[in-house]
Amino acid sequence: MAVVVTPDPIRSREVSAACSRRVSGHGRLSPAQELALLAEEAERGGGSDVYGDGGLVTEVEQQVAAMLGAEAGVLLPSGTMAQQVALRLHADARGRRRVAMHPTSHPLLWEDDALQVVQGLVPTGEDDVEGAAALLVELPRRETGGHLLPHTDLVALAARCHDAGTALHLDGARLWECAPAYGDAWSGLGGVADTVYVSLYKGLGATAGAVLLGPADLVAQARVWRHRLGGTLPALWPLALGARRGLRVHLPRMAEYTAHAVALADAVEAAGLAVVVRPQTPLLHVLLPGDPQRLADALLAVSERSGVFLGTGVRPHEGAGALEVSVGEAGLQVDPAETAALLAEAVTLAFPEGVVPGAGGPAQDPDAG
Repeated sequence: MAVVVTPDPIRSREVSAACSRRVSGHGRLSPAQELALLAEEAERGGGSDVYGDGGLVTEVEQQVAAMLGAEAGVLLPSGTMAQQVALRLHADARGRRRVAMHPTSHPLLWEDDALQVVQGLVPTGEDDVEGAAALLVELPRRETGGHLLPHTDLVALAARCHDAGTALHLDGARLWECAPAYGDAWSGLGGVADTVYVSLYKGLGATAGAVLLGPADLVAQARVWRHRLGGTLPALWPLALGARRGLRVHLPRMAEYTAHAVALADAVEAAGLAVVVRPQTPLLHVLLPGDPQRLADALLAVSERSGVFLGTGVRPHEGAGALEVSVGEAGLQVDPAETAALLAEAVTLAFPEGVVPGAGGPAQDPDAG
């Protein structure tokens, strides 16, 4: 399971709601505000589906498949379901139960062992390409700070998988955010991998949902598994409506979001802090020295004082802490220099006694003990 250190959750929600600005995401919307946006999008047309068939659902499935060069797509209520379905189908088709992936992959850290418990699959290391039914590759890799596999390496990896009789599955929870980095090659990713999952709510800002892309026969089987897992709801059109709005509003701005992330990395470094990986997408992890719990509490206190919500989940990282920032529409409203100054303030608040440069904890009194 993943480890993310947080302050008191109730107070954190209260501070988040009170802040008028935030460095991550597209903004905190009330249910009324979100419904108003969906109603506005609905005025652009589109009909209801019947148990996931027809109307807006089919429209979005076809739109996403065409954009990424895939043969077909199916909308599911969650990425967790999409990943399970894809990997189960690859395992059944090849008669192998092992699925290879990096140790920080989402199914290993955030899905309560669903691959093993629900699907009977055995996760294995990412180097086990020859013996696995499928290799899962996350683009970008979230837990390591935003590493993004170059497109040429991805193509070479796909060829290696093909030679081994192993499927290549892309965990594209943040694949929309990769468009600026991959350029023209981005639209062909559905043809490079055997299956691709894309989130509808992370970068696109929909309420929830995912689309699984692949060959038409595999997608047809995925629809059966969606029903088996309880994902074929009487109506899925609200998820599709939010996705269509995100494709129209947020996807064209991914280059802008990425540029802001790069500017933020520059400002953070100018303030004496660091980032884990220089951003190629709107995702970055800011490295903050010191104990993660003290940092999380200090971030919340600075957010409350400034009215800028910095985020509170701090990931332990090599004896220090890493704060994830995922730039969206709301983040553009906070100048990178202001964000960097607030983060530096949080470090000072957490460790008024100072932090040893390069160390993971506060400076020690040389006369103590």
